[in-house]
Amino acid sequence: MPELERIGFIGAGLMGRGMAAHLLKTGHPLTVFVHRNRDGVDHLVASGARETDSLPHLAENSDVIVLCVSNADTVRSVLEGLLPGLRTGQLVIDATTSNPKVTRQVAAWLEDRGIRYADAPVTGGPNESAAGQLGSLVGCKDQDFDAVRRIVACYSKVVHRIGGIGTGHQAKLLNNFVTQGTGALLAEAYRRARDNGVDWKALYSVMEAGAARSGTLEKMVKPALDGNYDGSRFSLRNALKDYSYFCEMTDESSRGPSQLAHDIRDIFKQAVDAGLGERYVSVLLDPELDKRRT
Repeated sequence: MPELERIGFIGAGLMGRGMAAHLLKTGHPLTVFVHRNRDGVDHLVASGARETDSLPHLAENSDVIVLCVSNADTVRSVLEGLLPGLRTGQLVIDATTSNPKVTRQVAAWLEDRGIRYADAPVTGGPNESAAGQLGSLVGCKDQDFDAVRRIVACYSKVVHRIGGIGTGHQAKLLNNFVTQGTGALLAEAYRRARDNGVDWKALYSVMEAGAARSGTLEKMVKPALDGNYDGSRFSLRNALKDYSYFCEMTDESSRGPSQLAHDIRDIFKQAVDAGLGERYVSVLLDPELDKRRT
């Protein structure tokens, strides 16, 4: 039986820690890069992973490198840091929710150096990551898909090649346009319900039984019925980032800008500008926010 690929993992945060843990569980030798959140890294090291504070060292000791970082700028920075240790034939899998334009730029930059690249962002949240039940949306060259699928299937229940390089990130932005946009709609609906004396529990019950039912409704609103406004574990800063990328993507499309996307982006921007960037999207349901406005 051939040896499993050595994996270098960068970004063992809220999402990445579960992904890395499943790579380790399937027998892949794993090296993780230091992360400001020690919870995930410490658990991985205790389970057998190695840790390094050197990006070139991680690259030198890996066959495949998986990125799960915060944004496109960080992807660029990390790849530049890895460069001295990268070698021809290596595969970089970027699970970041990133900017498709940047994705194609960095893929071309790596290809010039003989390095393969795939964008493979994921759907699902921290719970699905911990359970190895994510969905992976892969953009890559056709000849690279088997190698990519072999890795991402370790933490995903569904893996689809969407198309060429960049299409994975485009698909993820479309997904988040719907999920986070639904979050903004729910926040508006339930704030209006509060204004008009509509019972939240009754409203939730009928929405859950009808066409308004969704994963976002369950994650975001159900906990809020009991005063927990952290049910949807996706930060407002990330929502703003993703919507900004989506707006840029549509602004440059043949169909033209999406006014709806720009309007929802403004909702997230206002929340981030108000100092709520690190809070989850579901905090938009918190009645304390209305008190701030008065």
